[in-house]
Parts: sequence; structure tokens; C-alpha cells
Amino acid sequence: MDSKAMEYAHFNPKRAPILFKKLQPHINISSYNIHIIGTNGKGSTGRFIAQSLYESHHSVLHFTSPHLLEFRERFHLNNSIVSLEQLEQAHNFLQQFDFMCEASYFEYATFLAIVLAQECEYLIMEAGVGGEYDSTSVLQYQDTLFTRIGIDHKDLLGDSLEKIALTKLRAAQGNIWTHFQENLVLELFSNMDSMSLSNNCLHTESFSPQSHVIQDSQKQSDVKQHKITYLSQNNIQKQVVQEYIKQYNLPVFLQENLAFANLFLESLQIPLLRARLNLRGRFEKIQENLIIDVGHNEMAAEAILQEAKKCFKNEKFILIYNSYRGKEIEKILSIFQHNITKIIILNVNNPRILNPKEMREILLKLNIPYEFFYPTNKKSYVKKRKRLDEFYKNLIESKDSFLQSKQYYLVFGSFSLVECFLRIYNIMNIAKS
Repeated sequence: MDSKAMEYAHFNPKRAPILFKKLQPHINISSYNIHIIGTNGKGSTGRFIAQSLYESHHSVLHFTSPHLLEFRERFHLNNSIVSLEQLEQAHNFLQQFDFMCEASYFEYATFLAIVLAQECEYLIMEAGVGGEYDSTSVLQYQDTLFTRIGIDHKDLLGDSLEKIALTKLRAAQGNIWTHFQENLVLELFSNMDSMSLSNNCLHTESFSPQSHVIQDSQKQSDVKQHKITYLSQNNIQKQVVQEYIKQYNLPVFLQENLAFANLFLESLQIPLLRARLNLRGRFEKIQENLIIDVGHNEMAAEAILQEAKKCFKNEKFILIYNSYRGKEIEKILSIFQHNITKIIILNVNNPRILNPKEMREILLKLNIPYEFFYPTNKKSYVKKRKRLDEFYKNLIESKDSFLQSKQYYLVFGSFSLVECFLRIYNIMNIAKS
């Protein structure tokens, strides 16, 4: 997988549908398919639904991305991560087809999910970037759920909220469900039947298990009126939702995602889950003074800040941060600016991470106290490219004071940042024991 280009690199929007059309005769999908598209909240919304379906004794695969610690986390099959054996079997199946070598990293992961879900009753697919040309859109879906849509991936999706929303809405299929949205986005939803939707839009009134590939010949004039269901505050106040919120003390943004999942589940006559959300990195408190969250845009930063202020009793905290290039980093950090004592930029070994020099310029502009944390000597790491396990082992011998018991910490940023932090944290705990 490491040898493959990611979907955002050398992207060809025609490639995934072509590859899937070749694969289709060799697979059998009879599942009820659910597509989740949006900027924030896709993972938790999908997992709330998946766990609810499983608790109601249905077989379900939830495909999500990216992963934190290992690749197989992307495939949640019947309430647990797929085993190495299951993933290997799906991989071996795909490898018998020479055309699969053309797939990008994300496209190949999508096809793995489709293979793994062949015997499932339900398949929940989370879009990667956008929706219109996302490889998850090769399937036919009975329902499309739109989580909160905001500014993100401007280099790929467009430089305005309208452009970003449009590329997501053009992937709509079947019955449509939408989370709370900005007024501009809500207006786009109200005009969905008059906008120029892509050929991905399918009939809403019927579904054929034998036909799962997008038909190029389908005309825009064939698209029927969309049925759109909107989340409301009343949905959050429902007794079953409120009981769950109180039981697990959910932050506000997860409360909304839970209510959104329940709104959809009611249409399937599936009761809401009872167990705790089984998904890491979503405002996860790993010790009393330490919270981790995967967030990558202004909308997420604003939501997380409000929850952090509650958990940290309105005291200032230390932000452990890093981010990929192309994000609105200055705007994101300005949201935290008056609630933090300093920022620790944690070194992350990922080619997409913003150059430290550019990060420093942003921090100086915002006049935020900061430090860069390297668990080992920076120059030796860069030059020798030590293996990650050696890199983190050196942390144990470091005299740097990284986590202090009397400080509050929020780890917020890219999946790579949270992954890096968790590996460090785990090693530190092993060393203590």
C-alpha cells in the first residue's frame, strides 16, 4: 500500500469507476448501502449507525478513513476491526486481477471494503475527499447522509463553501439526510433538483441488488425528485438520545451526530445503540488532564475549544498540534489563541505535514508562545531516517518535559499527529510500568 499514490495525488476521476466495472462481475454485493459524505462527523455518525445495526443482530461493515495506528482500523466488521487474516484474504482476492495495480491507495482501500462486505446485510461507506469523484461513489446507494459541510481541502474541492458543498452534493443518491448546515448549504439542498447533478445521482424509489455500478448512459432528466430529511433540535431532545448523552457524557458535537444517526435509524426501524461509541480519537479523554481529537478545520476547532473549556474548567491549556499543508492553519490556531498557554508542535514523520519554517512564521505572526518537540535529535533523525521504533525508544531517555501532571493538554490536529502522539504516550506508559 505504501507504494501506491494517495487518491489526492495524480487523481483521475474516471479511474475508480473503470476499475470497479472490471471488478463487478467477480463480486456479489446484495447489501443495503449507506453513503456518508461531509466535512466533519462522518466517522462518528457512521459508527453510531454501524454499532446500532450490529446490536440489532445485523451484519455490517463500516469503511472509514484515515486510520490512527494500523491500516485495518479502516474496516470495522460486525463491531470489531477486521482480522489480519480477513484483510489478507480480501487482498489476495484483489491481487488476482492485474488491473488492480492501477488503483490509488484510497481506491484500493475502497475495493478492499467492498470485498470484505460481500456477505454483509449493510455496508456503510465514508467518502474520502469530496464526494462527486470519490472512489466510494462507484457503488449504488439507497441513502446518502450529509454530515456538517465546511471549508476544507480547498486545493482539491474549491476555494469557497459553495464550491465545496456542490462537489459533495453532486454525489447524492437515494434518500438524502442532512445534518445542521450553514444557510448557504441549506439553500443548495433546497435547490438540489434544479442544480446540475452528476451522473452518480440514482433513482430514489428503487434499488436493484444486481446493479451496483454507475451507468454512464444515465441522463440528468431521469433523476427523480430527491426526498430530503433535515436534522432538527427536536431530534436531539428525544428521550433515547438524551439518555445516551447523559450515560456517556457526550460533547455537543457528538450529541448532534448521535441524534443524526438516530434520525436515520428510525427510518430503518433500528433502535439506537446502547454501548459506548467504539471509535478512537473523537474528543477522547485518555487521562484527566489530557484529551485527544482528530480535527482539521475551523469548524472542528471551534467545537473542540468549547468542549475543552468545559473539561478544563475554563483554565488555559497547552495545545499539542501539527497539521497537513493546505489547511487553514492560521485561522485554526487563532481560534485557540486566547485559551492556551503555549503550543507544542510535535514532529510528525509525514510528507504532507507543513514545513516547520512555515509553521513558525504562523506562530510568530499570531504571537503565540510555542516550542517544537523532537523525541530525539532532529538532525540525526532527518539524516539517518531511523526506524520509527528506534525513534520513539529514544523518547524514553529524553530529559525533555513533555507531559506534566499539573497542566491540561489538548492534542488536536491531523490523524498523523494523533497517531504520533499515541505511540509516544504508549511508550511512555510502558516505560513507567
